[in-house]
Amino acid sequence: MQALIFVVLIVLSGSALFSGIEAALFSISLSRAKVLAEQKKKGSAALVAVKENIRRPITAIVIFNNTFNIIGSIMVGVIASRIFGSGWIGVISAIFTFLIIILGEIIPKTLGENYAEAISLFAATPLIASTKIFSPIIWIIEKITLPFASKNKIVSEEEIRILSHLGHLEGSIEKDEKEMIQKVFRLNDLTAEDIMTPRTVIEALEYDKTLDETEDEIYALNHSRLPVYKEDLDDIVGIAHQRNLLIAIGRDQGKKKISEFEEPPIYVSEKMKADELLPFFQKRRCHLAIVRDEFGGTSGVVTLEDVLEQLVGEIVDETDEEIDMRIKARKLKP
Repeated sequence: MQALIFVVLIVLSGSALFSGIEAALFSISLSRAKVLAEQKKKGSAALVAVKENIRRPITAIVIFNNTFNIIGSIMVGVIASRIFGSGWIGVISAIFTFLIIILGEIIPKTLGENYAEAISLFAATPLIASTKIFSPIIWIIEKITLPFASKNKIVSEEEIRILSHLGHLEGSIEKDEKEMIQKVFRLNDLTAEDIMTPRTVIEALEYDKTLDETEDEIYALNHSRLPVYKEDLDDIVGIAHQRNLLIAIGRDQGKKKISEFEEPPIYVSEKMKADELLPFFQKRRCHLAIVRDEFGGTSGVVTLEDVLEQLVGEIVDETDEEIDMRIKARKLKP
């Protein structure tokens, strides 16, 4: 009787151990494992290695788990038949199966999910060692199952959207954080044309006019950077900073022309994505670009602020008469 109890406990313990580890490994993501590695948690490096090639460790776990269940069941049946006789084998098998389901599967997997991080860190290093020891068997199993294996994305954009929403509902992510995450993914759906200031409401200065001729206009400007054009807005030749113009006026340099203060313009296509504009502005160290249409004409201007507003909402200062220049442009249409 003691031998039967001992074998049952060994089988249940082994089954529970590997079921819990399996659930823990599936519950923790590769990205979380890498975060733990950056925090230099014990066992984190091994955990990253396990998650990067999860099939091999899982194969080892399945081998161990089934070894305990199958061989253990045979041993329990043999010992039970000796003690109680062959007539009780069916009853003993039913009871043992029930115990395996509850104590060897359901409860351990629940605990594995609840304590995924701690269990995964604890089990990762021994798992790698076991994988190496049983590599010939694992290699054979991998070759057999290879036609049925598929490589899935670690995480998709839609999954992150859903996770951010669920995180907000659970209280782990604030509302503004969730909204910003959602907006980040919308950047790829927006183009320069969608967020630019349209041509019809562009404030610009004429190339060959003097500061004296445009003094009142310069004082009234609401923007710090102004396109400079020759004949019309399709012929923008530079960008002037209002600050430099005001300094020149203050120094009685009113006879100077606007062209003397211009800097080379930067052009982008209407179809350039908003998520490409942000690194573009950072790399060029500029804040404003001229948006050209497919014919090379000026469609509008787009700024670094326009891109940032897609993430944080409208940025309005005390000099802004219109919150959204695109709305003003629509009002001006006949």
